Amino acid sequence: MLKRLFSRYGVCDVAGNGEDAINLFKDALQNNRPYDLVVMDVMMPVVTGIEAYEAIREYERKCGIKNGSEAKIVLMTGMGISREMFNLYKTSCMAYLYKPIDMKELLAVLNRLKLPLNSDINLQSLK
Repeated sequence: MLKRLFSRYGVCDVAGNGEDAINLFKDALQNNRPYDLVVMDVMMPVVTGIEAYEAIREYERKCGIKNGSEAKIVLMTGMGISREMFNLYKTSCMAYLYKPIDMKELLAVLNRLKLPLNSDINLQSLK
């Protein structure tokens, strides 16, 4: 659903697991086409969404990307918010969404992140 939505507004890559997500993110950054938005599920195979989130932020730091210039990351969960998720959100996660995704809520999050869907943004949607 998210790929169909986001593909109308820009490039949208999809990873089947957290490890692939990290590699896609690194490749995009190395090829000078960084993602504006990463949407990840907390529960992903191989590497969890939280682990992928932490790896992405660490890679951005290694590349010299400063606070405020990072990719905007939205984590999704079908479960209630856990202590781990809450702590992540309080520190540096941009936003989180509960599944099933409510389109009104998704649009509100994108607007809050200053990523309106009418702009030409590079999106990464991860299952």
